[in-house]
Parts: sequence; structure tokens; C-alpha cells
Amino acid sequence: MLPSKFVEEAGFPIPWQERDLQKYISDRLTARGFTTRLEAPANGGRADIVTNWQGGAIIECKKYLDRNSIFQAVGQLNLYGLNNTHKLIVMGFLTPDAREQPSALKTASMVEQDKRVQIVFLNIEEEWLPGAKFRIGFGNFYLFNFRLPQLPNFQDWHWWFNFVKAHPLILILAGSFFLGILPDIKKITFTTLGNNLEQKALESVHQE
Repeated sequence: MLPSKFVEEAGFPIPWQERDLQKYISDRLTARGFTTRLEAPANGGRADIVTNWQGGAIIECKKYLDRNSIFQAVGQLNLYGLNNTHKLIVMGFLTPDAREQPSALKTASMVEQDKRVQIVFLNIEEEWLPGAKFRIGFGNFYLFNFRLPQLPNFQDWHWWFNFVKAHPLILILAGSFFLGILPDIKKITFTTLGNNLEQKALESVHQE
């Protein structure tokens, strides 16, 4: 989505400023269930957004992300991130200058080699687009991501073999349980067999 279209659909004022972008991001995170602080003091500077998203994150917002602005934002975040373990996130629009876009994307890929750093291009990531459905978050748990576990194929003997191999104690317990109820099974079996034979004998007598 073009930044101009994003701004229009998000209802930004015209002309819009960086603080409008900060508020948009903050509102989206709050709607997901996270807490946010804008312009929060951080190591002698002021971080655009501090949030408990991703277990704790410091976000630096830039209107447009190209190679230079990404480097600048990462440098600021490295300062804000001293003496804490927060995720360091740069957020903004991918530059509309088509000539600068390849270097912006390459720079983002390079700086993200540091697992602590993340670059978010708001206008090309679907979950951040205006009106897009978002995941409802509680701490680090996302309801939208929740999936029921896939049930195994219980008719596949390979699954049972691997299951017993991985959990031999269960096999021992099952065997002990079976041996414990075996006398009762025999008793029930013989009683049923005896009743059947007796019933057949009575039927034979009545037929004669």
C-alpha cells in the first residue's frame, strides 16, 4: 500500500507528522491488549514508544524508511537499549522512492542479523494496514495464532510403535493394569461360556 493511501485510510491529519504515526502504532498495540508509553525517557533520550509487546520493546518511528533513516533509527535504539533487554524495533513506511527501496530492504535484512533488532515496514505488512484484522495479544500469547494440535492417526501402527518407544513407562503401566484385571476377564469369560452352554442344554431338552 502506498504511504499516501495508508495515511488517508488511517485518518491521519493533513499534513501529518511523525507523532501521528506514533499514535497509530500505539493505538494498534493497545487494541491488541498491550501497554504503551509515548516519548518515554531512555538513557538520556526519549524513546518514541516503550511497550510490553514481544516481552518488552522499544520502538523508534520514522516517516519513511530508507537506508540512511534505518541506520539512524538503529543507532538511536542501541542507545535506548543500553542496560535493558528490550527488543529494538524500527517502524515506518517503506520509502516511496522506487530507486531507494532495494537498498532499504537490503539494509533492513542486514541489521536484522542482530536478533534483537527488527524493522517493520508498516505499509507492506498486512497486519499493520488500516482496517486489517489483528491478533489479540495477552503478554506473549496471541489468540489469533492459537491452533489446535493435529491429532495423530491412531490406526497407524507406526505411530503406536513410536509412542511406546518414546514412553516405555506407559507400556509397563498398561501391562500391569491388564495383568491386574486378567483374572476378572477370565472369570467373566468362563461365566459367560458356562451360561451359554447351560442355555443350549436347556434348549436341547425342550426340543426333545
